[in-house]
Amino acid sequence: MASELEVYVHLVKIVHVFNGVYLWEFFSTLDFEWEVFTGRRPWKWSFAVYLTARLLALASVTLTFVGFNLTTEFDCNAWFRCVLVSSWFAVAIASFLLVLRGVAIWGRDKLITAVTVLIWSANVTVAFYSATRAHAVWVPVAQTCAITGTNSFRWSVLVNLIVDLSLLCIMFLGVLHKKNATYLWRMLYLQGIFWILTAITTEVPAVILPFMNMNDAWNLMFQVPHMVLMVIMSTRLYRDLFQYITKYAPQPDNSGYILSTVHLSDHDPLGRRRANVWPQQNVQVAVHKTVEYDVDLRRLDEERGRLPLGEFKQTISMRSQVEMELHTTELQMKKDLQI
Repeated sequence: MASELEVYVHLVKIVHVFNGVYLWEFFSTLDFEWEVFTGRRPWKWSFAVYLTARLLALASVTLTFVGFNLTTEFDCNAWFRCVLVSSWFAVAIASFLLVLRGVAIWGRDKLITAVTVLIWSANVTVAFYSATRAHAVWVPVAQTCAITGTNSFRWSVLVNLIVDLSLLCIMFLGVLHKKNATYLWRMLYLQGIFWILTAITTEVPAVILPFMNMNDAWNLMFQVPHMVLMVIMSTRLYRDLFQYITKYAPQPDNSGYILSTVHLSDHDPLGRRRANVWPQQNVQVAVHKTVEYDVDLRRLDEERGRLPLGEFKQTISMRSQVEMELHTTELQMKKDLQI
């Protein structure tokens, strides 16, 4: 069996790999935050939860990078407690995105809300208690911090697994309860399955090793991968759903045109991607009846020569009764998920 020092070296390598994965994920998806901050996407208070989870994970990644690479003595105990607080609360806040989704899917039912918040609060309490028991000391010979007493974390990771699976079951039962033929329901269903599989894959090893308690390095081996993958997965699923159910408001360009005066989702209720909306002048529409139309306005000079300014090609297609029913159902689901 490998010595504890060899295992510790492998631990540091794994931490660096997954920290690099998270940094790539964080900076490659900043365009979503930019869309919200610039008003192109609507502000929802759940976005603050999403952003907090990402920033806490970023803080944890930064702290571990610094702590594992410093060769001069520093306060290891304070460093390790900060790492635990930022990483565990990043996972807890990511789990709160799951709470919000479950509450929204169940139509903000008061009993479901109370149960899910209570379950989530238990996880936060245990995580905070475990963070206070963290201990690390500086080892001059190795010029690094030695983390000890990690077997005491086994109860917090076990509670985290139980809480996440409980919240996932509540959410997934809500998805099955709302079963329909819309693209949005299929998205929620597949995301729910992916969420459950990711939770089991990342959390079960993180629970088993502390209970086996082979050594401190082994006890921590899957903690960083668990934190990184759960935060990435939770925030990605939130981002995909947010982009689907919210409208995108493009900014005007210098020519006086805007990209779209009617803001549509990227897909229709059957899951088909909508055609691009071409630049055109502002259009005023007077609605007298609640009839659904798909309108495609394009400049005619794209197809046959140059025509007088303001002349457009207009195509109107009526939807079938089935499409209308699906569209109505999906609109109601989008309304419920606006949280």
